[in-house]
Amino acid sequence: MSEAIRPPSPRARLLDLVIIALLVVYAVASIVSLWQRPYHLALLLLPAPLALMQRLGRPGLLIAAAGCVLGPITEIACVGGGLWTYNETGGLPFVPPWLVVIWACFPTALWLIVRSALGSIPATRPGTLLPALLGIIIEVMLFVALSRNTSLVVAAGLTLAAAILFARPEKSTVILMAGGAVLGPVCEALPVAAGAWSYAAPQILGMPVWLPLAYALFASLVAHASLALAGIESCIPERHSMKDG
Repeated sequence: MSEAIRPPSPRARLLDLVIIALLVVYAVASIVSLWQRPYHLALLLLPAPLALMQRLGRPGLLIAAAGCVLGPITEIACVGGGLWTYNETGGLPFVPPWLVVIWACFPTALWLIVRSALGSIPATRPGTLLPALLGIIIEVMLFVALSRNTSLVVAAGLTLAAAILFARPEKSTVILMAGGAVLGPVCEALPVAAGAWSYAAPQILGMPVWLPLAYALFASLVAHASLALAGIESCIPERHSMKDG
């Protein structure tokens, strides 16, 4: 590696978190207001991933693109499996068009949170992509099969979480899981209350109790998969500063 990228300053790291918080408010307000006009909503949400990509730098576009692909595909599988239903898809099967934009935000925001906490984004390990994609498939299958039995789905989810942490015990994995567990339900609560989508087995505020766990798992898996797909080893600080665990 011929040139090291300087880690962001403490001020820049704090600014990243502030921008994420503001974009969460912006996105939630937009969804609540315009979910019945899905194509208008997709256009209105575009500044959010663009801002996150700009903050993340060169890897941002590829990480966001991975989110655009993996997020909607996973949602289609979950909607098809009966976990939840969108009440306005704009004529598309299963999911509305604005989901592509929202899922571009998820892995980019998660890696910004990791960078804010640790000072850098860890290098992806060789062979990360296939296990991460397999983990996403396993998660969807478990939650579709067991979602109506809260005890079973939580037990299965915790087992998968333990497997992820065993395979990737770094601090970044814990931060990804915590970020997903918080961001997901926080972003969903008001749109669910407004009727944008509904869960087959609502329990608390229209959402299932397993939702934070599901988001924690998916956050780690989709973030590591997006990093592997982006192939950004050459776009992060030197290896002596990349070890976060």
